[in-house]
Amino acid sequence: MKKPIIGIIGKVEPQNEMDYWHRIDENDEIRYLIVKNGGTAIMLLPTEPTLKFNDNDIHDDTVLTEEEKEELYRQLYLCDGFVLQGGFYSAQYEIEMAKKIIEMDKPLIGICAGFNNILRAIGTDVVLDETNKHNIYKRDYRHKVEIVENTKIYDLLGTKEYSVNSIHAMIAPKENVEGYATISAYSEDGLVEGIELDDKKFVVGLKWHPELMLEDEFPDRLFKEFIENCK
Repeated sequence: MKKPIIGIIGKVEPQNEMDYWHRIDENDEIRYLIVKNGGTAIMLLPTEPTLKFNDNDIHDDTVLTEEEKEELYRQLYLCDGFVLQGGFYSAQYEIEMAKKIIEMDKPLIGICAGFNNILRAIGTDVVLDETNKHNIYKRDYRHKVEIVENTKIYDLLGTKEYSVNSIHAMIAPKENVEGYATISAYSEDGLVEGIELDDKKFVVGLKWHPELMLEDEFPDRLFKEFIENCK
């Protein structure tokens, strides 16, 4: 049996003044989890003839042409499942891809900014964390989240509590999510850390970075289940 093709949606990275090139990246831990758990990974790229993309994760007022959208969709038709990555910036092409993936009912994981772009794709949004207390850029930092029963994440974890990293400046208040998606995890201060779309085959968004927790069993369980749904 051929392995499912998983499209990692490329993430625009900031160009520093010492760099000659503009770069669009994939986090190689994500590719690793895909390959390890039975998939073939490829990277999907924007179709706009530009080198300048949105420089934050709050708002992108870019309007894609119909031709640019159709060229994005052509890439999506090649794949059996998708990952929306985390990162400092979010661009309109990521939201457009998420909308189309959800419309096609193909499996999708959104991590951190990818979680944000799933919410944007279904008609809501995240907000800036003015306290900045959830943006803790330390490899070993963990905080507890409450896992909601009768969700995919609960089935994979089998526990009501789990410790995760916290590397994000944008947060999802409960009122921004209710009515749009099923909530699968909460932080200790009541913010949404996990979402699912019950009417779709497999759409999961996580605020934390499972690809940075390779010592745990959960990332493999998550990607194995995701790739099974891509077959």
